[in-house]
Amino acid sequence: MEGNSLNPPGINKSFFTRLNANQPNDLKFELASDSLKNVLAKEIKFKDLNERLLKSRQEKVLVKEVFLESEIEFVNSLKQLKSIFKEELKTAIEKVNDLYQSEVLKLQKIYKSEVIGDALLDIVNTISKSNWILLMKKSGIYAYKYYFPPFDVTEGYTEKGTVKDYEEPVCSLRGIYVNILHPAITNGSILLATDGQHPNADKANFGIACVGTLEKRDIPLDNPQELLGLLNEIETCYQSIHLDSCYYTPTVKFNIRKENEVWRATGT
Repeated sequence: MEGNSLNPPGINKSFFTRLNANQPNDLKFELASDSLKNVLAKEIKFKDLNERLLKSRQEKVLVKEVFLESEIEFVNSLKQLKSIFKEELKTAIEKVNDLYQSEVLKLQKIYKSEVIGDALLDIVNTISKSNWILLMKKSGIYAYKYYFPPFDVTEGYTEKGTVKDYEEPVCSLRGIYVNILHPAITNGSILLATDGQHPNADKANFGIACVGTLEKRDIPLDNPQELLGLLNEIETCYQSIHLDSCYYTPTVKFNIRKENEVWRATGT
């Protein structure tokens, strides 16, 4: 045989020499160097392959390529499908939940409209523009104004037009409550939450406010805008002190000044 390159490595060359010697002179026997690659491919269990390799007399085995198609790949495929299914299911659940929440909101709106009434909702929406809220209590329904931080009361007025500017806060407003169940303002309609005692409230910290000239003013539940105007008027009133109807005289030092217009609790 011509050239060592024609003989695959690891093969006994004498065998091929003898084999070629028995061939006609004009026939050249050639063995391609990659002849071992052209092996009949067939499925074989790993256990069988391992046993054959163990029984083999070859000390070295050259493995060019091994293709394994086992249940492992099938399991991985199932895991991937399971993951995709989970994502799709999650998306579907989110869509259902969104639709459910949307329907719940619609039902709540209808319920509030039918049971609570649109008029009450109009009041809530209107007074909230000036940071008043509606507070439901056993003793009544209150329009409530909350102060944070507390509002320092440092001014006092008289109906004659005298204004006292106090050097320190007489008290601090934390909240004003107006019971809108009352058809008109009366004693007990307005409550003041304070730090200290507001001179126009009967008690410190939480007391009934003296309503002054606000008494008998209608509480217009049928007109949310007018109701808001009344609430803002009440707020302005108790941010100062009506000195003509005090439960006590403040002892805080003050400066006196005059105003041209007569001050009233109604602001008119």
